[in-house]
Amino acid sequence: MPRVTESYREARRDEIARAAVRCIERSGLSETTIADIVRESGLSAGALYSHFTNKAELARYVVARFLGVRREEIEAAGRSGRLLAPREILRMMLAAFVEPDAIVTPMLPLQFWAAASFDPGLREELDRTVRDISASLRVAVRPWTEARRRELDDVVRGMMSLAQGYITHVAIFGPRTVDDYLDAVAGALAD
Repeated sequence: MPRVTESYREARRDEIARAAVRCIERSGLSETTIADIVRESGLSAGALYSHFTNKAELARYVVARFLGVRREEIEAAGRSGRLLAPREILRMMLAAFVEPDAIVTPMLPLQFWAAASFDPGLREELDRTVRDISASLRVAVRPWTEARRRELDDVVRGMMSLAQGYITHVAIFGPRTVDDYLDAVAGALAD
């Protein structure tokens, strides 16, 4: 029997995760069953269980794999030394949720945030994802904060808050560009 490569395993896990995302987007996290994901993926239950022991493990994989989108791109921009303003970085990061071919829409993180209130494993994975995204934002925005003499941690916390607000807003109220959202926030906070 041929040996299964790690890249094949990862591709199969991603295939299952994408099927899970489609099911969750359609029916919600709590209503999505393993049987739904098996049906959506076209795989057997045995194939799914050979990659994930249960729905909670699959949910943690989805969080780790898809909610930290664009991290490499964001970090590379910061490492290049380019002065990217927080708005530019947020636009880059959040566009991934509203592009026509987006794997994850804003409804998914919102459902995971709610479920993490009751699932310590999912909460741990979300906390890890938030730390990773924050670290990427630090790399990207550091040149800007140094040039503007701003406190890096304060700027990153603000960016994370704005990102969570945008995701929540779009999930509840529908499509809106990142710039429209940020302009509305800036207008509301203006003196």
